Amino acid sequence: MTPLALSPPRSTPEPDLSSIPQDAATVPSLAAPQALTVCLYINKQANAGPYLERKKVQQLPEHFGPERPSAVLQQAVQACIDCAHQQKLVFSLVKQGYGGEMVSVSASFDGKQHLRSLPVVNSIGYVLRFLAKLCRSLLCDDLFSHQPFPRGCSASGKVQEKEEGRMESGG
Repeated sequence: MTPLALSPPRSTPEPDLSSIPQDAATVPSLAAPQALTVCLYINKQANAGPYLERKKVQQLPEHFGPERPSAVLQQAVQACIDCAHQQKLVFSLVKQGYGGEMVSVSASFDGKQHLRSLPVVNSIGYVLRFLAKLCRSLLCDDLFSHQPFPRGCSASGKVQEKEEGRMESGG
């Protein structure tokens, strides 16, 4: 009876499994592909430019995510299309992705629903570069960031940033 009592503790793999997750967590290439989520913040005080409706931009959520990079990219691009004065124009600025798995954005113009595919990405860097190019084309450069924007009106936001800067340099 004693060997049977000892067998279950020996067969439990707890010591081996406890070391594996720690090792995997320290190696980003092993842990990141499935676990990577990003959060993209919207600057509601940004200049909406000539192509986006300021009121619609201000109705957007504070951020997209945390989700997979491709989902955040899709939500941000769709938000730009949805906030447009003319969806056709903004839609035409979105570069079509090719090959592999895709996510889609849509726009309604000319009495039809139009779809465009975006590549599925796994990098916040790619998301930020893609959106930076789109926002430059839309003349609203500081619309998105991976960092939160100060809250309140733009004037108080600038004051808050200056105060934070003084605190960082003075302390």
